[in-house]
Amino acid sequence: MIQFYTKEFFEELARRLNADAEWGKAMSSKTFRMVCSASDKKRSFLIAVAQGKVATSEASAETKADYHFEGRYESWVSLCKGEVEMERLIQQGKIRLAGSMSDVMGLMGPLNRIVLTARSFPKEF
Repeated sequence: MIQFYTKEFFEELARRLNADAEWGKAMSSKTFRMVCSASDKKRSFLIAVAQGKVATSEASAETKADYHFEGRYESWVSLCKGEVEMERLIQQGKIRLAGSMSDVMGLMGPLNRIVLTARSFPKEF
């Protein structure tokens, strides 16, 4: 089973999104880069979307991206278990966003799809 918040987890997330024809069609004109960081674990990963194709890699706080999401590991676990939504974590200050909030609001559909895909496959926390 895949361990949550590891390189293998993000690779599986990318594989599943790239295999999703609906995602590919809806995202064919979208390009963005976001870094997700678990500050207490000192782990960051880049999710790069280019015309619907998703690539992931390990990252750092200095990795160039349109958006940086940073929170404690427990917040990411709660999100991936479906206990709370991203919007709520941001509102509560449990995940901090660096980047344009209005742009992120325009991407809530794709971001929610990423989260739902992350929730959809077996993983160990």
